[in-house]
Amino acid sequence: EAETDIPTGYPAQFQTWLNANYAAGLTVDGLWGPKTKSGAIRALQTELNAQFGKGLSVDGIWGSKTKAACVNVRRGNLTRIIQGRLYCMGYDPQGFDGIFGSGCKAAVERYQANKGLSADGIVGRNTWAAMLG
Repeated sequence: EAETDIPTGYPAQFQTWLNANYAAGLTVDGLWGPKTKSGAIRALQTELNAQFGKGLSVDGIWGSKTKAACVNVRRGNLTRIIQGRLYCMGYDPQGFDGIFGSGCKAAVERYQANKGLSADGIVGRNTWAAMLG
């Protein structure tokens, strides 16, 4: 078998997905660093613009306008960004499939509880800010 330098697992899958869907230009190393964070924020800004007409600059910078534009996420839209970030922080949403199911909700609730947020499983402005701010 050939060895590979490309890490496996969900953080690397998240980076690959960001590259494929948002031209993030990331090195797929499986690490959450400043470039991956910026890529995730650009993906979020892109989706907020496309799905909700928020008119954000897609600059990869977390700021007050991006926070104010965030929508509550319970199911469906924006879920892969949430799942990827959870994996990068060591929380297992039980899939990187874009489905906000019970595993994703439970991982969000654990994250929220650990961060002193309301552990309701809803990714709203405060949870977005904690995850990407």
